Amino acid sequence: MEPEHQEYKGHRIELRAPTADTLRAREAEPGEEFELLIDEVPIRYGQLPDGSYALREYAYDWSDNPMDLARKFIDYQDRANEIRRKAESRRED
Repeated sequence: MEPEHQEYKGHRIELRAPTADTLRAREAEPGEEFELLIDEVPIRYGQLPDGSYALREYAYDWSDNPMDLARKFIDYQDRANEIRRKAESRRED
């Protein structure tokens, strides 16, 4: 894995080496060589026995690339927010 960043649906996804402050603030999970951030918010992930990765907050998908997981997580959050908006608008009617 290499450090990288990209924009996806208006969100910045970044995979970077942890800073000294980050290392002091928390223990790294096994397999978590890099920090994964979405919009500068750290997203915890871990490596499964088969080598694939899963996010702690969204373990429904696995991938060999944490950046792919971040995109899937953003898509999941977008769908969940859309469902919430629709449910709220129905309640208001």
